[in-house]
Amino acid sequence: METTEPLLADEIPVGHAPIIAAITPDGRHLYVTNFGSSSVSIIDTTTRSVVTTIGVTSGPWGITVTPDGLRAYVACFGTDSVAVLDTTTHQITATIPGLNKPLHLTVSPDGSRLYVASQGGNRVDVISTATETVIASVPVGTGPRNVAVTPDGTEVYVTEEGANAVQVIDTATHTVIATLTGFVFPRGVAVSPDGQRVYVTEYGGNKLDVIDTATHTVVDTVSGLPIPWGVAVSHDGLLAYVARDGDDSVSTIDLIRNEIVNTVPGFHAPTWPVVTPDDLDIYVVDNGNETVRVLTAPSGAYPDVGPMSGGTPVEIIGEGLGNTTAVRFGCRPAASFTVLNDHEILAVSPRLATDVRIDATIGQHTSRTVGRFYYLPDSVLTHISPTSGPQSGGGTLTVTGRGLITTTAVRFGTVAVTPSSVLDDQVTVTVPPAESAGPVPVTVVTRSNSYGRATFTYVGSPGITSVTPSLGSTAGGDPVLIVGTELASTRSVTIGGVAADFGVISNTRIAAVTPPAAAPGPANVTVTTTGGTATAPGAFVYI
Repeated sequence: METTEPLLADEIPVGHAPIIAAITPDGRHLYVTNFGSSSVSIIDTTTRSVVTTIGVTSGPWGITVTPDGLRAYVACFGTDSVAVLDTTTHQITATIPGLNKPLHLTVSPDGSRLYVASQGGNRVDVISTATETVIASVPVGTGPRNVAVTPDGTEVYVTEEGANAVQVIDTATHTVIATLTGFVFPRGVAVSPDGQRVYVTEYGGNKLDVIDTATHTVVDTVSGLPIPWGVAVSHDGLLAYVARDGDDSVSTIDLIRNEIVNTVPGFHAPTWPVVTPDDLDIYVVDNGNETVRVLTAPSGAYPDVGPMSGGTPVEIIGEGLGNTTAVRFGCRPAASFTVLNDHEILAVSPRLATDVRIDATIGQHTSRTVGRFYYLPDSVLTHISPTSGPQSGGGTLTVTGRGLITTTAVRFGTVAVTPSSVLDDQVTVTVPPAESAGPVPVTVVTRSNSYGRATFTYVGSPGITSVTPSLGSTAGGDPVLIVGTELASTRSVTIGGVAADFGVISNTRIAAVTPPAAAPGPANVTVTTTGGTATAPGAFVYI
């Protein structure tokens, strides 16, 4: 349920027209681009004050910090360049030319590459951080705005306001491998820590889209976000924060349920939220007030659902938790808990059979409710259909069982796919492609514990190498041996376009009986399997 809280946050004055911020990996410093004053403000997060302001070339917009925290890179829109900022000396050490109206940029997880949205050139430029030069340019749609890279560094997602699309770039080949359409001015983009989801704000559509990175499709949306700008995801992947330009507020979204749980008003044209590494504070660039404001993460338990069998790790956020001596889920003590600091506890749910309050005992006597936790039935997979399919994927698979209503994904080996339909006793999903033929385990991912596992076998495309004998009577009835590859899942055999009786001997051999033919002459032999169809032209001749 969404709540609205009054704004109780520190305000840190920065430069003119601030746009985007980035935080160091240790959380000690926040860097803010001031587009209007051509500068970068550096904020000490301990004192929550600006410690210095660095002048940069015209129109700084996007900024990103390397994984080692030693450098920051600033996209300078006005001079078609990227400035390199030494975070130790707080000095600009180099300028990288060759961009075209750069807006936003991101750094690869290993720190070796920068990906820059060059809006003026309708491309994403790739910069080597070792040589500080542009090494590739990837043409994309009109008006690329923001970019985000997956945690494994294999894909970059680009929002394109001019094309109302999101494109996916393969970082190994520097090519676009997927184009998602149907957006209305897509703007902010962020990737979940596990790389399974990408979140995109629709500035013109008033919503947040959820993209499945395995299938490159939009699988869910969160509506009710007036003119959303930037989006940031917590490092535990449980919450997202969206700056709402339309009503000058910031919303917190529960990423387990994809629902707005909290909205804080009182901003003036907020643009960009940044989450601290400990997930306890959110720094929001407030463009209209030329400040950065600091919010605390909303109190509660995350996630707030789990199986009756217990064992769910739960993050409890609140105030004054440092002296906690006990945590209870209803009347039962937590399986275990660890007090991280005065604002955060990690607890593990015990085995129960109902939804309960979570109570924390502070000191020896004071007990208070710090959240709720909802217990769900265990999920059981009993059967899948079909049990095999082509290596190219694409068919519909049905999972049957019980307690499946909270299914969020079906895994084929290590590939997770979002289901197209979810019921308590049945889930349907599109089978993804596989790199090679063979069996893979199929499991369901739910908010509860999942039991049972099935096997889906990917079948390669069949092939025919010989048909013997190759001659026979037009009256039919001649036995023939078809030799080839990947024949074990054969569903039909036709000779001259007419169905033939057959029996599978092995993965390489089929015994068939020729059907009658209307006239003498060569006939095609066709075998159809789960993996596809193979035809041997004129392989059998009717005489």
